[in-house]
Amino acid sequence: MNISYFLGANTRSGFYSLYDGFPSGEDTFLHIIKGGPGNGKSRFMRRIGAAAESHGLDVEYVLCSGDPDSLDGVYIPALHSAWCDGTAPHITEPRVFAVTADYVNLGCFCRLPINPDDAKRISALNRDYKVLYQKAYNYLAAAASIRDSEAQAELGSELSVQLSRRLGRILDATPSTATPVAGTLRRFYSAISCKGQLRLTDSIAKLCSHVYALPENIAPQFMDILYHEAESRALPAVISPDPLEPSRLSAVLLPGCSLAFVPESWAVPGQQSFDTEGLELPSPISLPEQYAPAMSQAILLLSQAKSLHDQLEAVYKPHMDFKSLDLFTRSHIDSHIEKPLAQDTAKP
Repeated sequence: MNISYFLGANTRSGFYSLYDGFPSGEDTFLHIIKGGPGNGKSRFMRRIGAAAESHGLDVEYVLCSGDPDSLDGVYIPALHSAWCDGTAPHITEPRVFAVTADYVNLGCFCRLPINPDDAKRISALNRDYKVLYQKAYNYLAAAASIRDSEAQAELGSELSVQLSRRLGRILDATPSTATPVAGTLRRFYSAISCKGQLRLTDSIAKLCSHVYALPENIAPQFMDILYHEAESRALPAVISPDPLEPSRLSAVLLPGCSLAFVPESWAVPGQQSFDTEGLELPSPISLPEQYAPAMSQAILLLSQAKSLHDQLEAVYKPHMDFKSLDLFTRSHIDSHIEKPLAQDTAKP
């Protein structure tokens, strides 16, 4: 099984990172990849993931919030190994070099020095796409402020107790099985990207066979109730922050119970409505009409920034020695995937 999630988000306050929680396994060794735009980092990780999948291993893919078609990380739990893009805006360094992590320098396959004309283009594109990101963040901040201007529905103590009881009945009736998730993990299963607002519903459906959908006007407050209930029961949880305002929760997954709780609008395959029959729910809240234009402009700017970043990568690519990079990739896969699997097979 392979699943995908984001560890970064484009938020009202700029780029927000959850990379300090990757990888999740305490005994996992992290390979931190360094290199410039167009140096093949995502391609390198895709080939690692594909090699692991070819052996039937579970793989977790970390998608880039700036470009969801690109990878920022790969985690192979069975091999206790992970790889991540350690460059800005999610700069990553080893906690203890050679003990918990090492470096993989793909920049060494870039032929230097860069000629003056390309160097000038690189500097201009690098500057201009970052300017577009900042403008996009300004619009996201405006969208968040517009959303905040509408008062959130107050559940009240009685409704909170009623929802908590119905949640408790679901949890009581659902056996908890062993899960590799220890404690609480934070993963973005939604993102605001150059492709719009994305939700990784297929991955949620793979992780949890029972998905409950909550009315939009009570979902954020319900997620808080659920999170605290999971803590009180010592249930491992995966929480998905809101990508616009990460201090809020968008969804909560309980993999050990194979349960997930999401807002109705996420439309996860196979989801069922959470039972609110007979409850006095708050009136639905409509977002002000200015919200959608602000979000649309932010997404347009993210798309324009992605276009400039593509141009930046295109300037670097002719300077790359991809033949040597391919040989290195095959050797790396042999050392870190093929040989460990062969050794495990050979054990009595």
